[in-house]
Amino acid sequence: MRVLITGGRGFLGGHLLVQLRATNGIEVRSLTRAECDLSRDTEQLSSALKSFRPDRIFHLAGRINGTESDLFRDNHLATRNLLEAVRRMLPTAKIVLGSTAAVYGYGGTESAPLSEDDAAAPEGCYAHSKYAAEEEAFAYARSGGWTVTARMTNPVGPNMSAALLCGTVARQIVGIERGKPPILSLRDLKPKRDFIAARDCVRALWHVAECGTPGAVYNVASGASISISEIVSVFLDLAQVKPIEVRSRPSAEERSSVQEQWVSNARLRALGWKPEETLRKAIGAQLADERKRS
Repeated sequence: MRVLITGGRGFLGGHLLVQLRATNGIEVRSLTRAECDLSRDTEQLSSALKSFRPDRIFHLAGRINGTESDLFRDNHLATRNLLEAVRRMLPTAKIVLGSTAAVYGYGGTESAPLSEDDAAAPEGCYAHSKYAAEEEAFAYARSGGWTVTARMTNPVGPNMSAALLCGTVARQIVGIERGKPPILSLRDLKPKRDFIAARDCVRALWHVAECGTPGAVYNVASGASISISEIVSVFLDLAQVKPIEVRSRPSAEERSSVQEQWVSNARLRALGWKPEETLRKAIGAQLADERKRS
């Protein structure tokens, strides 16, 4: 089996690449932005598809921050171009679109977590650009193509960007271990979020490619939520320097409009998947990775 991963040098793409390279019978290729900008290099994309001819495609390339035009270019337009190229050249290939639970725009509750049947109501340019990409995938599926959409919550693990919460906590803690003042500067610690180990996340992506229903959406989530302050406490417990002071003084505009996030993973569990790695193990691996790279 041949598998293509877009964004294979990114956070989740890198985890999936490692997993598949260790799996017998799979030939895997990563398509990076340096090799092919999906938003504009359509001829190069076609050439890559023609030469490799993947059976599975995991579309994990994209952008989490930037201007509105940047986000729509790298999340929406890139997805459209990929789907159009696959439609022309490899109509039987299976495609998994990596998306985000942020497209819901609200958080659900512990007693009524968000399910895939809940309407999307994206807020902000990032969520809107990811939902626009989803709509391209939905149209592709309606036309007969095989694609599923994976709405991921908050993966945690090695090689995470410092632009994300756990990435910045890991970066600051390792900086403190290297001699910086023992102070963590963070935003709002009160919101509750669904965090999932990155390795569990990529296992889920593979699982929906193998067992998912074409055109379906799957929430990739742990199914349990904890406060940001609780996850920071795990980082502090694993830090090599103690004590570390935590300062949280978010301005009004930095406070999250979604104070609680609860996401159901029942549809994914019905396919036979379940989380296997604890957050503590994922955080420990993330800190170990950050120490090697710093």
